[in-house]
Amino acid sequence: MRVIIRTLSVLLLGEVVSATVLKDARMELKTTNSKKEMLKTAATLVGQDLTSFVLASAEERAKSVLTDYQSLSLSRDDQARLMDALANPAKPTRALKELMSLESLVER
Repeated sequence: MRVIIRTLSVLLLGEVVSATVLKDARMELKTTNSKKEMLKTAATLVGQDLTSFVLASAEERAKSVLTDYQSLSLSRDDQARLMDALANPAKPTRALKELMSLESLVER
């Protein structure tokens, strides 16, 4: 396994801050020449190399997707209905009772 260690220097609030970044995983992707050139041009415009640009963009999107799937936004009415359902659960139906009486798949 090849490990790459890079030192990253960033200007933060007027001071240069350095951090060592350990990179121990590799990713590869296939694309078209036109998309690669577009990405290289965009990366150059913001002062990044292609890898840093693509990785930063992918990381930002991944964080957004994970946030969307890890949170639940409800209107006030929906919040009230959820709280009511939790405080006053419906009585189990006969079918649910039968299902719950079956042997667990984990126990098999």
